[in-house]
Amino acid sequence: MTREETEEGDTNTFLRQLRNRIQNDTMADTTRSESPPSRSEEEKLAHALVSRGLLTRDEVDQCRGEQPVSAQAFLKRLVEQGFLTLNQALRARQELSQLLNQQIPGFQMLEKLGQGSMGTVFKARQLSMNRLVAIKVLNPRSTTKIDYLDRFRREARVAARLSHNNIVQAIDVGSAGNFHYFVMEYVEGTTIRDALDAKKLYEEREAVEIILQIAQALEHAYRRGLIHRDIKPANIMLTPEGIAKLADLGMARDTNDADLIRQERGLAIGTPYYISPEQIAARPDIDVRADLYSLGATFYHMVTGRPPYLYRDVEKVFQAHLEEPLVPPDHLQQRLSSGLGEVVELLLAKDRKQRYQTPEDLIIDLECLLNDTPPRLARQKIEASTLKALAEGTDEEESEAAESSSQGPGWVWVAILGSLLALSALVNLILLVRK
Repeated sequence: MTREETEEGDTNTFLRQLRNRIQNDTMADTTRSESPPSRSEEEKLAHALVSRGLLTRDEVDQCRGEQPVSAQAFLKRLVEQGFLTLNQALRARQELSQLLNQQIPGFQMLEKLGQGSMGTVFKARQLSMNRLVAIKVLNPRSTTKIDYLDRFRREARVAARLSHNNIVQAIDVGSAGNFHYFVMEYVEGTTIRDALDAKKLYEEREAVEIILQIAQALEHAYRRGLIHRDIKPANIMLTPEGIAKLADLGMARDTNDADLIRQERGLAIGTPYYISPEQIAARPDIDVRADLYSLGATFYHMVTGRPPYLYRDVEKVFQAHLEEPLVPPDHLQQRLSSGLGEVVELLLAKDRKQRYQTPEDLIIDLECLLNDTPPRLARQKIEASTLKALAEGTDEEESEAAESSSQGPGWVWVAILGSLLALSALVNLILLVRK
């Protein structure tokens, strides 16, 4: 027997042993099991193998039977049908406990980053790409609420339509058992809210640079017919390199989503300190100008250390957004330029027709500020409104004077006396001519 034949025989013996080991383990698992295997165990394993690039989803579907089987039996079936090699199956078997204990197959959960009303966000590692990601997991109790699940799926769909350096990127969405999850770019850094909570007061230039980046993100969304509806410091992340990223698209929607507009009729959606007047009024035709108002309120908070209207009572905050005059930011902080004050005042105009109409308009003025020149569009708007006010004031004064002259009794007698004197002069002139 040659050396090659000996090695081939040893390899075949080794492979037979591996087959037997998988088969024996499967039989033992079946004997020990008190209940039949669940489809979720099979699905978790399949998802992990697909995530690692070992299988395609079509291959998984071809190997599935009518009844769910244990993970090891599923591995055996994959080997028998030639979709996995024995070595691949053995490696998967060695990691089986880890794979099946993962809430999200294909991802290793590392730490909890935060928690909201809908679910929890985790820092995780995507095993197939060996990269860090953030995973939002919908609270299992929320899956029974149709509106929560719809909102969760809508967030993923909206995120998939956006691809911009200043927006947190969507990566994947799916479900595993009772868990519904949304995988997105992991951003190393902190939020603007974290900095404000630590009593940071942003210098003018730094604040303008951050707001400019978010304005560019809004312009990207605006061109795709999307609005965020919840711009606030907690939803703006800042990397150590100074890149600002807009996060949390849970409230976002298409401006023409008639079904959602109908569902939300009468609801004031937003965060009180940063919400626009039209959102408070629950107008159905919310557009990008609402996002610009909220960005203005965030800008105001960053450079003054407080939101535009600081009350403990939510109703008072809402009323202030609707009616209370704004104290300009450069009046609260003398170090701020009048140009910045003009930009913020235009963003926070209560009538949306008086605001910047698009993010692109805002971008023009922010770039002016960075170049140490007056904000062109804001200055034009202010000058136009001032001239209009002066014109209306002059017309009003003339009208009041005319009204006073026609109604005041003293002026009546003066007019009569003047008429008599004129008549007398005319009579004397006629008599003089006749002579």
